Amino acid sequence: MMRPMMVLSLENLPKRKRGEVVFKFESFCESGYPTRFTGLSFRENIGTLLGFGTAELTGAHGEAKFWSFQLELNRHPPTFVKLVIVEEDVKKSSCRQCHFCRFIGWGEHLICNKRFHFVLPRKETAIHASRLFIEMHNQKQHLMHGVVHLNGFGHLLSINGFSGGSEFVSGHQLLDFWDRICLALCVRKISLSDNAKKDNMYLRLLYGVAYGKTWFNQWGYGFARPNYAVTYEMYSQSIGTLKSFPLQLLVPQLACQSREIPFIVAKYQAISSQRLVTLGELFKFMLEFKSRLPCNSLAPMDYSGIISENTSRWSAKRVEMAARVIVEALKRSELRWVTRQEVRDTARAYIGDTGLLDFVLKSLGNHVVGNYIVRRMVNPVTKVLEYCLEDLSSVLPPNVNGNNGRMRVRLQMTRVQVIRDLSHLYRQIFGESGQGLLHANETLSVVPVAARMVMDTKHFVKDYHSQGVEQKIMEVAYHDYVNLNCTIRVKIGAKDSTTKQLPSFENVIISKNATVGELKLEVQRCFREIYLGLNNFMVESIVGFEGLDSYLVYDSINLKSSVIIQGSIEQTDITSILEGSNDIVVKCACGARDEDGERLVCCDICEVWQHTRCFGVSDTDEVPHVFLCNRCENDIVSLDPINF
Repeated sequence: MMRPMMVLSLENLPKRKRGEVVFKFESFCESGYPTRFTGLSFRENIGTLLGFGTAELTGAHGEAKFWSFQLELNRHPPTFVKLVIVEEDVKKSSCRQCHFCRFIGWGEHLICNKRFHFVLPRKETAIHASRLFIEMHNQKQHLMHGVVHLNGFGHLLSINGFSGGSEFVSGHQLLDFWDRICLALCVRKISLSDNAKKDNMYLRLLYGVAYGKTWFNQWGYGFARPNYAVTYEMYSQSIGTLKSFPLQLLVPQLACQSREIPFIVAKYQAISSQRLVTLGELFKFMLEFKSRLPCNSLAPMDYSGIISENTSRWSAKRVEMAARVIVEALKRSELRWVTRQEVRDTARAYIGDTGLLDFVLKSLGNHVVGNYIVRRMVNPVTKVLEYCLEDLSSVLPPNVNGNNGRMRVRLQMTRVQVIRDLSHLYRQIFGESGQGLLHANETLSVVPVAARMVMDTKHFVKDYHSQGVEQKIMEVAYHDYVNLNCTIRVKIGAKDSTTKQLPSFENVIISKNATVGELKLEVQRCFREIYLGLNNFMVESIVGFEGLDSYLVYDSINLKSSVIIQGSIEQTDITSILEGSNDIVVKCACGARDEDGERLVCCDICEVWQHTRCFGVSDTDEVPHVFLCNRCENDIVSLDPINF
């Protein structure tokens, strides 16, 4: 079911050219940078943007063109990423239809002539330039991958910040970057499937409990359509249930699963200046408390603490001995920076297991051992990892051991510890361990049910058209032009057997002195330019207008209402030019009646599709070779036996 829309390879993408324009990543596509985009539609503005890019290569069969933009992330040290924009000729593409449109509910849209891919390749791909693939289903291939159809509807396919393997740019920066591009180019709507994770926690559930909304809601993305027939009302109610669930009911049951839970909750109750009553308040405080801690905060621990913070195949006694040897070696360096190799060589005189030494050296960085802090950093000149001991008294405040117990707790907390506590809570409540809540009692059983509904809500959409175009339309009105929202009603075939009206409208700009005939020609040109199946579209009339073509549009047509243009095409099969046309029938036990992007299986008798999960097949299990739905299976069982 999940076919790639396009698979292209860019061989030997060149490195930065001498004299090539470099744009600032943080301000790219802000107002006036690199230019002021004056068009009212994506199809007008994308050409303007490409004019500032560097033309690269074309596809092997002319199916795509490429432009690149060098973007500066940091000046010191110099860090660059490359934005690649791919113009895909859909007519020459191996897969014309967009299954992402079908999953989000845009299956009734006509197929566009072009699609534009916006790709930030990973650093290693851009540097080595071995192969760069544009694969719609591969979410780990790029730092960012979005696609926009020529009509302005598009999809954000992947964002991979620090948690996804990025070295220099965060997910938040990538979303800001993508949002600026969409707003500047006047896209209409962008969809996404929210599978964002951080530290093995799904953000749609974590942020839903903490803030009552998805992580992507910070950029205006809202509920689009259900997965597994979970409606918006069901989703909102589930979010509210989890966010307001009392801790005094939850913690006693969780304590039976993990003895750490009461201590974790009590610890953050002690740190917080306000009493944490609900699960939402606890998660929100932990997330905000983590964000206030410095990234390089200390991690107080003794030698045995290395075992508790890392998985180790060595005993605690051996780890402690190796750590003691390394610290003593650093003491003899008289608090100067020494290379990792020097420390390792000195320690090998006492510890023969080099694997153990490597493990302890990796674990000791930026930790407190006794009265010293083990510092670790990469030498900016030699690029070699170095270690140093720093006297603890020179770092901590003088009153660290005073009577303020809450301050002592804060000083001992690190981001790593908060993430570890949060992950443990997440696993115990929402992981496999949390399934025990289903059978605890009627009150607690609502938690896993609500969590499942939140997890089943993945499709979100942002409407950019209402945000960025309104001001530009007002600016156009001050000049000698008028903007009309036009759509078409198409008659299919010579016998007018089928009539279809497009679900969306296009902005058509004409002079205030334009005639009705000129409006018809402009609408005909516009829709032919955008949509693949309308290359022979012929305008015939304007619905509700019975005057002559020589009449002025300004005097004859209501400019405040949408204009419907009647026309015809020679195409005989309307489904072949739609984004979501398919002949499958979905009828699942959960209530789903169309594709939602989840895995489906087809009954071998009635050929009706349903979710594998709803049939009891996990997403990690293979689909059975022979599958019968419950209705067909019951029909077979009810048949009279055949007597031979």
